Parts: sequence; C-alpha cells; structure tokens
Amino acid sequence: MQRRFPSLNALKTFEAAARHLSFSNASEELNVTQAAVSRQIKLLEEDFGTALFHRLTRSVELTEAGQRLFPPLKDALDQIEFAAHRVWDNRGSGILTISVLPTFSVKWLMPRIVDFSEKHPDIEIHLVNSIKPVDFDREDVDLAIRVGSPTLETQSKGHVRIDLEMAKIDEQLTFLRLMPDRMVAVASPRYIAERGGVSSEQDLRSATLINMATRQHAWADFLKVIGWDVELQNEGPAYGHFFMAIQAAMEGRGIALVPDILVKDDIRSGLLVQAISTSVPSAGQYYLFGRKSGWEQKRVRIFREWLQGYLPTIDPVTSGSEFHQP
Repeated sequence: MQRRFPSLNALKTFEAAARHLSFSNASEELNVTQAAVSRQIKLLEEDFGTALFHRLTRSVELTEAGQRLFPPLKDALDQIEFAAHRVWDNRGSGILTISVLPTFSVKWLMPRIVDFSEKHPDIEIHLVNSIKPVDFDREDVDLAIRVGSPTLETQSKGHVRIDLEMAKIDEQLTFLRLMPDRMVAVASPRYIAERGGVSSEQDLRSATLINMATRQHAWADFLKVIGWDVELQNEGPAYGHFFMAIQAAMEGRGIALVPDILVKDDIRSGLLVQAISTSVPSAGQYYLFGRKSGWEQKRVRIFREWLQGYLPTIDPVTSGSEFHQP
C-alpha cells in the first residue's frame, strides 16, 4: 500500500512552531518569514480538517488535536535526525568547520593544527575567526571555541570578569572544558629594561597600560584582586583583539594584560616577559562546544579526542595553578 503523509515541510514547520509556541520564533529557526509559517500551518490544518493552534493576541497554544500530534511528530523528526547523523558519521572524511576566537586561533590552535592534518588527512579543518556569540541555528559551523561560562556567570569575586557571551545558549548544546583562563601582565624585555620591573603600586603608576576593548574592566579587576590601589592614569591604546595587544607589548608600547595560554610560547622564547609576578584567574574558562546531535559525529569525535590529547601539556605561565581535566 502506498504511504499517505501530510506535507513533510508543513509537519516540520508545525513541529518548530509547537516546540516554541511561537510562529515568530519558528520562522527564525527555519529561516523563513512568519507569513510562510502561517501558510504551512494553515495547509496542515486544512489537510487534517481541524485547528492545531489557538491563535491568541500575542501567543499561540496547541489545541487538543495539536497536543496529540506534537509529541510523536517530534520523536519521529528526532529519530530521522539521529539516523541521518549516523550515516554522516560513518563517512569519516570531509570538512570540519570550527568557529574560534581570533587570538586563540593564531597563537594556540593554528600552530598545532598541522599535527591534526598529518594524523587525519581525510578531515579538512576550516577555521572561522570570530568573537561574536555562536548561533548554531544560523551559522554553518560544527564546533566552536570560546572563553566564558556556559551558564553566563562571568562575573565573580576574586576574578577578572569577562564581558563576552559565548553562544546563543539552549538545551541542544554540549560543552567540553578545555583550559583555565588566567590573566597575566606582559611586556617586552626592552620595555622592562628601560623602565625597570613592576613590583609595587608605585612602579605601576608610571607604566603605560595597554587595554582591550572587549575586556574593559580587566585591569581594574586584576589590580583589585592582587590588592593594589592604583589610579589608572597612563592608559595606553585599546585594541579589539588580544593578538593586537600582544603585538603592541612586543613592540614596547606598554604592558598588556592577556590570557597566559596566549603568550606562554612568547615568554618561553624571550619575546615577552611577565611584568607583574602574579597571575589572576578570570571568571570563565575556555570551552569547546557544539550541538548534542552532532557531538558523536565521527569527525567531531576525532577532533575532540585529538584536542584532549594536548590538554595535559597545557600549564599556566605562573606556578601554583593546577589544571584539572574536565
């Protein structure tokens, strides 16, 4: 017997609208107009011969028929998605697109990605550099690396706050903690040789401080945590990315406050020195995250396992900060 189904596009539209209880949110998820959502729902209601939603002034509610349809339909679409991912998983090769913070990409990930490519030549890594919150519903990315907190709690006592949102958070995302985010003050050896070290509040008063536009409170929070009461007078330029602030510090333009993981290699090579002996943790950490539906995809799993292989070797510039694996 020939199977008879309503329009699959209409069913998909209904499931999104029923899940959000909003035609507007469904239109955003499906990347269509709200009018298109309404038309698909109306076609489905005409096919069934009954209303599926109560249209209220500013919201919608499922009718009894809609309540009967939604749970099994959602389960069916989930199973279709799961089955499709199982097929995709078995392909193994292909492109893996990762959204990465620009400086983390340049200073940490890219120097190591050659190793991944040599070990897994059938997987092509595409890096998309961005500091914006990741929206997996709208962006064509498989994974993302950001700094912050999955709970958006990025301000806490005794830490340097983070004024960034990692992602459009929803229950469909899963996270892997990678490494701590510890802030360290760095300068060029020439800058320190000419101006002297910074071991007290008085030393810092005559220093030029390089700032980050994306972490406007970093210096104030850092100094508060280490107990220095310094009025910030000689503030230098402000940059939009850490790699710019790091380059400015290398050129002797002042002292930059940056995550230690981004300058560990530069300190070891002598391009930078730690200007203040203390490092301070931020209120967030570095995370790898992606959709739960694609987390066990073969390419994603291979990259995750490769990345985790580097984690035990990651240590902060300053001793006394133990790193715990997630």
